[in-house]
Amino acid sequence: MWLNIYTLVTVVSAIILTAFGFQLCGVDISRKEETRKLRTSRAILTASYFILAGATIAELLVNREGDPKLIAALTLATAAYQSLLFTATLFIFICPLYVTRRRVWTQVGIVTAAVALFMPVALATDAGWIFPVALAAYAGQLTYYTWLFRRKYAESLAQLEDYYDEEQDSRLRWTKFGFYAALAVGVAASVSMWLPPMVYNLFTVGYVVFYGWFTSRFSNYAAKVNYYLPALTEQPEIKLEPEEPEQPSVPEIAVEELPAAELREKTERLRVTLEQWVADRGYAVQEDRREQIARELGTTPDFLRWYFSTQMSQDFLPWRVGLRIEYAKELLSEELGMSMNELAQKVGFNTRGNFYTYFRKVMGETPTEYLNRIKLKN
Repeated sequence: MWLNIYTLVTVVSAIILTAFGFQLCGVDISRKEETRKLRTSRAILTASYFILAGATIAELLVNREGDPKLIAALTLATAAYQSLLFTATLFIFICPLYVTRRRVWTQVGIVTAAVALFMPVALATDAGWIFPVALAAYAGQLTYYTWLFRRKYAESLAQLEDYYDEEQDSRLRWTKFGFYAALAVGVAASVSMWLPPMVYNLFTVGYVVFYGWFTSRFSNYAAKVNYYLPALTEQPEIKLEPEEPEQPSVPEIAVEELPAAELREKTERLRVTLEQWVADRGYAVQEDRREQIARELGTTPDFLRWYFSTQMSQDFLPWRVGLRIEYAKELLSEELGMSMNELAQKVGFNTRGNFYTYFRKVMGETPTEYLNRIKLKN
């Protein structure tokens, strides 16, 4: 009875995983140099789906009697490859410049060598010690990937927030969830050899559901890739040796070293320009970098930073957030019937989550609570 259920679950999961793989192949990604690594990640992810589907079918073909030792060995070997492929894919999402062919092939070589040593010994009748050793090695692999992901996630989040000058954790959080969900699947796979048959079948259903969710998240990321890539792939400009000698550049003068009269003039000009920028609701424009805003204001990022540190009571980011919240309060008071998503976009926040986070931080209550409170007063 168990063998029939196991066979059914295995065949159905292989079919579904294959369908997900073909769905990934159909995700539209523009063929540009900037998206080359994203196309590579699609190939890696598709390969991981087909590998898992093929491994489950191969397991049935060579293991018609349901030998627990063969199931355990194949599951552990497949889990090692799946961990590698999913980690590489997620790294391409959050830090594409870090993922190089050399790094990927080095990891593939290490995992392949380990699996090649593990499988023959694991299938021997008198090699019970190999599974604890293999589990320890797999635990080391997962530990290393977790440490590296946490470090790169923090770096990428800081890079994205610096680029857009706004909290971005809500945009990247799904990659963190995806990594830890994949980690949980990997850990469950490593102990699946000791799970009761029914629990093992439920585990199979669970990881198929996870693969389906990850497919949808990949499609969503690909649709918004033009938002992520500029921030995550920006590098310092590399200047080539000029064919003709250039005139020596004049070193930039620090703001504090400007003549007093010029400093006063630039400060006053920026003050007037900022007032007009506020009147035009420039703060409600989404996804503007500080460098872009500085250009619109006719100044430089350094001078804008100096202005807010010396002439204002707060930095530019919280100042702009305050303006957005005041504008949101104004719109809420007018009862325009907008949804909170529409309101967040209108006042300049890229997501509803960001809007709620900042509104609560400034006002001590959510936009919905604020709206209900002012309705009661009226």
